[in-house]
Amino acid sequence: MHPLRTTRPSARALASLAGIATLASMLAAAGCGRTPAMAGAPVPATAIPRLTAMAHRAATIDGDPNPAWITAVVTTRAKALTSATPGDYVPGSTRVRVFLITMRGHFTARNASRPPGAKAPTGRYLSVVIDAKTFQGLDFGISPKPPPVPPASLGPVTYLTGRGPSQRPSGHDAPWPARHDTLDVPDPPRGG
Repeated sequence: MHPLRTTRPSARALASLAGIATLASMLAAAGCGRTPAMAGAPVPATAIPRLTAMAHRAATIDGDPNPAWITAVVTTRAKALTSATPGDYVPGSTRVRVFLITMRGHFTARNASRPPGAKAPTGRYLSVVIDAKTFQGLDFGISPKPPPVPPASLGPVTYLTGRGPSQRPSGHDAPWPARHDTLDVPDPPRGG
């Protein structure tokens, strides 16, 4: 049995999330407003530009301004943590609706807390958990492997960015949709 842990971001991680929150505030002032979201529902179209901007900001902060793809799914914080930061637990998180953003690239979490002298965590997958009401960054995780709980198992996946239609394979078995398409797919594309 694994002991329960609570997620406590470092001061540097909170500073990164504060940057994301500032960007979200500017977008709200520009008229992007709040977006009600329910777990298992598709990502609302009105939230896509805001989430895309937040995801690109997080990717840039963590060293890859052009990830191969970025997805978002609406779920609860408790379920998002099983994908983004497995083993973490936040009391009351089963009632908090969030957007789970997952991306594939080459990331280095230079702002993550670590022991003195330790290298910054690196990985191919970056996950960010965003409160669906406030668009505040809540949690993040970085890993060399795909999330153990695929985001598609939590709800319909919306691709915020990815390979454009001109780069898609032909035929009905293309593994990813065009930008901003929403599909209930088994897992984000791998490889490439």
